[in-house]
This record gives sequence, structure tokens and C-alpha cells, in this order.
Amino acid sequence: MESKERILVILAGGASSRLKKSLSDINLDKNITDIAKSSHKTLIPLGDDQRPLLYFILKNALSAGVKEVFLITSPENSPFKSFMETKIFKESFSEIKIKFAVQYKPVDREKPLGTSDALMQAMDQHEVLKRNSFVIINGDNLYSVNSLNSLFELDEKQHALISYDRDALNFPHERLTKFALINVNENNKLINIIEKPPIEEVDNFRDKLNKIRVSMNIFKFFGPTIYPFIKNCPLHPERKEKEIPEAVRNYIKENPNSFDALPFFEHIPDLTSAKDILTIIKSIPNSDEK
Repeated sequence: MESKERILVILAGGASSRLKKSLSDINLDKNITDIAKSSHKTLIPLGDDQRPLLYFILKNALSAGVKEVFLITSPENSPFKSFMETKIFKESFSEIKIKFAVQYKPVDREKPLGTSDALMQAMDQHEVLKRNSFVIINGDNLYSVNSLNSLFELDEKQHALISYDRDALNFPHERLTKFALINVNENNKLINIIEKPPIEEVDNFRDKLNKIRVSMNIFKFFGPTIYPFIKNCPLHPERKEKEIPEAVRNYIKENPNSFDALPFFEHIPDLTSAKDILTIIKSIPNSDEK
């Protein structure tokens, strides 16, 4: 009998290239800038206590009852391992088992093959993900405890994502136009996810409440039924990467009306550019709120 403990998968293998390019646009402490240049953005120290975003992600996971975390990184993951050797990490997260999965890139490519490839490699390295349900999130977003709980509380075999009301996302308009939009039916079942649709088509995505819904890449999957779609995800014709939304699109083509889109109205702190570092510092809890 498989354990039904809550499992969280965190995507933390990207190159953080957009953030690194934007560091010169903002006046940051040299220590923060050096870490931002040399390691993953999830590990940039934030706030008075200089704790990285990953700390706050794991805090919310712990509050949502997560017992097992799979961290998908690039092969160069020694900064993550160093963080996990720190006193604050060991004191804060003794109740969570954290395991690494590594996304290796093909020898003929400069960059990894995308998020669906990252998840496939993680599932191949950890068979438990092929047998159980889990929630998967971006490592550069701070998702609420409430959103994590809402996905974990679904039926084990149910696939789902959080469907964010775009009006709640406190981002510049230019950033909002880059998010994937969601089509749902009247029962909040997912019909489609479209990456960066043309501006003139955006109004076609309004739901029954006249809201435009956005995906922030937080999904709940059931390993046995999603794995074939993750594994067989086609390459994006322009970006030449395998992305999770494409795997989801193929899943709902074969299994219509089976993928829940849970409506949420809340902002999600997002670490894409250097300016976001200051915004996230304002949004994280103070030391006395730990």
C-alpha cells in the first residue's frame, strides 16, 4: 500500500537568465547581487533575516502538510545542498524529507529541454512520483498555503491547476501579457491553456464571471495517468522545449472535462527580474511572524 503523504515537486533548474541580465537595472546589496549571479534565484537572500525564497516556499509547504519534497535542479546544485546544511534549514524543516532530482540537458543543447522534460526526468529518477499524486510548482513563485491545500485536498486521481483571476495579480501590464491564459467551461473544467495569446484574442478567454484566468504553473497530477503525457510531450515549435502546459493540453484532448481549474483571487509573488527582489522582500513575513 502506497503512502498517501502530501508530495510537493519544485522546479528549480532554470538558468535564471532573465533575472541575471536585469541585475544592472537595480541597486542591490553586493552580497545579494553576487549570489543572484552565481546560483539559482530561489536561493537569493531576502529580508532582514536574509532567508532565500526557497525557505518561504518550504515554510508554506510545511503549513500545508507536505512531508516529502522533490527539488528538480540542474546538475550544478551544490548551492542548494549548502543551504540544506545550514542551521536554520535543519531547525525549520526537520519534518520534511527533501530529495533531489536532476534535469540533465541533451549533449547537443545549450539549455535544458523544458519543464515537462524536467518532470519526466524526476519521475524516472523517483518511481514514487509515477505511483502517487503530487503538486508541482515553480521555484520562483511563492504560492499560498491555501492554494496548496486546495489541490492536495482533491481526490487522489484528480488532475487540477489553480486558475488565477488576472485582476488580482499585481504585476505591470507588460508582464501580465506574458502569462498563459486559461479557458474553462461553466463547471470550471479546463478546456485549454494558451501561452501568450495575441492581445486581440485575450477577451475570448473570459469565463462565466467575465474574468480572465491565468496559469501560474501550479498543478496537481496523478502520476500513473499524467506520466505518458509528460513523457510524450512534443517540442514547442518556436522555443524548442517541452513544456508542462503542452502535456496538459494533450491530456485534456484525450480526457475532456476531467481537469479541474480551481478559481483563486490572490496575488502571487514572482521572481522573474531583479526588480522583483525588492517586491518580494516587501511581501514576505517579518521575523516576528515566523
